[in-house]
Amino acid sequence: PYRASSLKRDLLATTILATLVLAASGPRAYAQEAGGASTSGTIPLPEVEVTSGQGGGQGEGTGTGAGEGRNAPSTAYSPPAVSQNTTKLAVPTFELPIAVNTVPEQVIRDQQDFTIDGALENVSGVRAANNNVEGYVFNIRGFDSFNIFRDGLKIGFSIAQTYDTSNIQDIQVLKGPASFLFGRADPGGVINILTKKPLGAYYNSVSQNFGSFNLYRTVWDFTGPAQLPLLDNGTVSYRFMGSYTNGGEFPDFISNSKIFVAPALTWAIAPSTTLTVDAQYLQQAAQSFVGIPAIVTVPNSIIAPGYPAILPVYRSFGEPNQPPDTVSSSLIAYQFRHEFNKDWALTNRFLYARGNLVKDNLTGGCFQFDPFNNDGACSDANFNLLPGQFLVRNVSYQKLDGTNYSANLDLTGKFNVLGAKNDVLIGADYFYQYFNYILSANGNFPIDIYNPLYGTVPPWAFSTAPYSAWTGRCDFCLFAANGQKNLGVYAQDLITLWDKLHILLGVRYDLADVRSGSVNNFNTAAPFPAFPTIAEAMTRFGTNPLQHSEYASPRFGVNYEVTPWLAFYGSYTQSFGAPNGISTNSLPLPPEIAEGWEGGAKVELADQRLTATLAFFDITKSNILTPENPNDPFSELRPIGKARSQGAELDVLGKITDQLSIIASYSHITAKVVQDNAGLLGLSLARFAPNSGSVFLAYDFPADSGLEGWRVGGGVFAAGRRFADDQNTIVLPAYARLDAFAKYQFVAANVRWSAQINVNNILDTRYYPGTDSFYNNVPRLGIFPGAPRNIIATLRVEY
Repeated sequence: PYRASSLKRDLLATTILATLVLAASGPRAYAQEAGGASTSGTIPLPEVEVTSGQGGGQGEGTGTGAGEGRNAPSTAYSPPAVSQNTTKLAVPTFELPIAVNTVPEQVIRDQQDFTIDGALENVSGVRAANNNVEGYVFNIRGFDSFNIFRDGLKIGFSIAQTYDTSNIQDIQVLKGPASFLFGRADPGGVINILTKKPLGAYYNSVSQNFGSFNLYRTVWDFTGPAQLPLLDNGTVSYRFMGSYTNGGEFPDFISNSKIFVAPALTWAIAPSTTLTVDAQYLQQAAQSFVGIPAIVTVPNSIIAPGYPAILPVYRSFGEPNQPPDTVSSSLIAYQFRHEFNKDWALTNRFLYARGNLVKDNLTGGCFQFDPFNNDGACSDANFNLLPGQFLVRNVSYQKLDGTNYSANLDLTGKFNVLGAKNDVLIGADYFYQYFNYILSANGNFPIDIYNPLYGTVPPWAFSTAPYSAWTGRCDFCLFAANGQKNLGVYAQDLITLWDKLHILLGVRYDLADVRSGSVNNFNTAAPFPAFPTIAEAMTRFGTNPLQHSEYASPRFGVNYEVTPWLAFYGSYTQSFGAPNGISTNSLPLPPEIAEGWEGGAKVELADQRLTATLAFFDITKSNILTPENPNDPFSELRPIGKARSQGAELDVLGKITDQLSIIASYSHITAKVVQDNAGLLGLSLARFAPNSGSVFLAYDFPADSGLEGWRVGGGVFAAGRRFADDQNTIVLPAYARLDAFAKYQFVAANVRWSAQINVNNILDTRYYPGTDSFYNNVPRLGIFPGAPRNIIATLRVEY
């Protein structure tokens, strides 16, 4: 059951495409400036690549005009030479003793990834644990991470959204304990989204996708110089990006409608000073896919693991009359940069975001043989599902309202002392996050997962869920609030000797305040002020005292270039992690901390067009909360847990030849609990894959092959057997998925035209990429199947 495409939507897309074709013949089409004609009689569009002095295509430097950045026609699989939004130093990543992995825009375009989940499958050691509505939980090097950054600024999990790729230039993953640069962070690493900036030359494109599961998606990107009164021509440039998506979800009873808009403006205030302001707005309405349950293969066994139930991949345990969940978020950010001279620069970044999530869906509670006759208790521990048993569902209502502020100020500079070159960074950052959260559950609505009978949930069960929550008439009610304030100051120096030896020294000091509280009945909460401080907001939801933490994080690393194309590196980092809240006797608990050792090698070949990083790592995360009494999960929690992740990763990116590009990865990880008091000692952490990898190739046929204009490619994405839960009772099977694409492009009427087809999961492999651990269900009831074989057709015009 999918919604059909409307005539109005088709007419809109046709009008946009027709308008672009007519406009392309005007004076703004950069194709008219192309010199000469090809042997085929078409006018070749130039492969424009505009870069800034220091920004590596990310708009960091000022250059000679507003809006530097890589132009869209480039097909290179290569990271920016320098990405200060990720490393905060204006030096090549080849010289740094850290691992930074990049997914370029061209990879995203070749694979037709609509959100960052698919794009990050190309990076070693990164796995998504997201559903189709929210999207901010990833597992990096064995540790679950909520660390999503946008142009170097954090977006906390108070802002629910999937991350659309229509305004993304690159996605970078800074591996290891990265809180030195980004504040409180989980030790596996951080994901940094680098957005497209305005360009100083005109470039426009529109893409139209059609595909399986009634997919319909329009993507646009318009950029160039803006003519504004009182300002010189060329000092201001604009970019307007966005997408509209409808359909594309394979499970039953799930519709999807999403609009994403992202404008940006860059002003070259002076030759050495630029200001970029950008915003984005997202609105989505879609039923959440809550996953499928696990079953055990041996009845009544306490040691046999559970596996995903063998069901049709499209099967949903929602209902046809279930209303869509809604997500809306808005964001505005700026980046100000002033270069005092060629060596010293000041960068200030700021981001403000608001988000709202409302969910009214069905989630699983337990299994019973005969729930209609109350044959037994609905126990969370009961997942011995046998034929004839029922999944007992309840109507779950969730509402999340969040606010997010992020800012930093960085001073970077270069100087020489006694023959040693110094690249220094001095900075400070601030992060504020506050959210209100409501969760309620009502009713028992059983369903046979093998022979489901739909239509048993009356419409009033959904429509009255919010009223039941607010009035305290729910079977389970929770009203909670959380506020965080983090302030950090940091300094580091990259010392270079003999142009080969790079020594990185740094230290960071953090001050963090966290306050949270919850009540089971909103009527008992205190009055709520219009603009609450953290203390006022927390008073409404309990009286937990403020938790204040301070922590110093040192950093040390060495990188030695044996040859111009080979470097070995090693590093040690400490990090300041998640807060642990307050104990039952109102004593603050120490926050999670981590330390990481890393070493490896970096390679740059073929005139730096092909790069590879081999990393070996050892990370320990301490102060993980565990029950004081292992036989009572509700007993006092103590920070006595510790987990350790060790492994090796390999990432390759670039062009093997002028025609053949590659992005590839492999990771081998062992992540276990090494200290615990709750029966988990020695068990593996959940959701990471001990062995996983990917290889994706793209080939451009040369002009003399007779197939000029064709680009083809494909690859495999694989993961080994892995555990879905902390108790290691549920296993997700190993899998390998095969994808491929073919694209043809040509130039006609001064417009670049292209048609592309992607076939994903060619062999129709049944696989399970992850589980729900945060949104709706516990992992044993929320296993996400991967999409079956599907096709995406794309038409694109550029001028």
